[in-house]
Amino acid sequence: MNAEVHEWELTPDNFAALEEADIVFYNGYQLEQWMRQVESVVQEDVPMVAVAEASGYPTQSIVTGDMEGDVDPHMWMDPRAAIAYVQAITNALKDGLSHQGDALQQRATNLEAQLQALHVELQQSLEAIPDERRILLSSEAAFLYFSDAYRFEHDGIWGTNAETEGSPRQLMRVIDRIKERQPAALFWESTISDRHVTSIARDTGLPVAGPLYVDSLSAPDGEAADYFAMQRHNVALLRRYLASE
Repeated sequence: MNAEVHEWELTPDNFAALEEADIVFYNGYQLEQWMRQVESVVQEDVPMVAVAEASGYPTQSIVTGDMEGDVDPHMWMDPRAAIAYVQAITNALKDGLSHQGDALQQRATNLEAQLQALHVELQQSLEAIPDERRILLSSEAAFLYFSDAYRFEHDGIWGTNAETEGSPRQLMRVIDRIKERQPAALFWESTISDRHVTSIARDTGLPVAGPLYVDSLSAPDGEAADYFAMQRHNVALLRRYLASE
């Protein structure tokens, strides 16, 4: 919650929980830079499942920066990928809880239906944005899977929060991109400062919009308290700034 996942640090409570874990799920594709700490704590016979990798969902490559060409890990931003996550998690749980297989599958089927309905809902909501205004420019280029699902052109000041953020070279590249593509707004994300997009906005005259949520949820009483609320919030923000002149 409101934490930067790339640089997050384990707490004593996390270490204690990991020592007792029967299975560990994580995203994978180098999202969690701190996984070596996890591996050093869990018991040797405890399965560790990289859910994004186990899902088999088609990957996108990071588009800019030090990690350009590597697999982008933000797969969950496409609800169809989230369905594949559910399937991967369910399969892993069934391996250890075979006696609960039917119940696990029923819960998975229900959640998959909710995620599919969310995907359709977001598609319909985004129909208000004309194709020529579907340019999503953000601080971190973390919306590749979302953009593929909903037909956006996407770029970021940097490729991933795991690298240097806001270097002069990154800022100049994005300013050139803005001059070329003329997006309607510049978006920032909840787990990072808006100072870089604000600086670019001063130079380009673009409106600044945010926060979008990607690497973390909001507080339980906030605008993105769960996955469904996060996606709806992001889409509502995109509609507000991109739907019309």
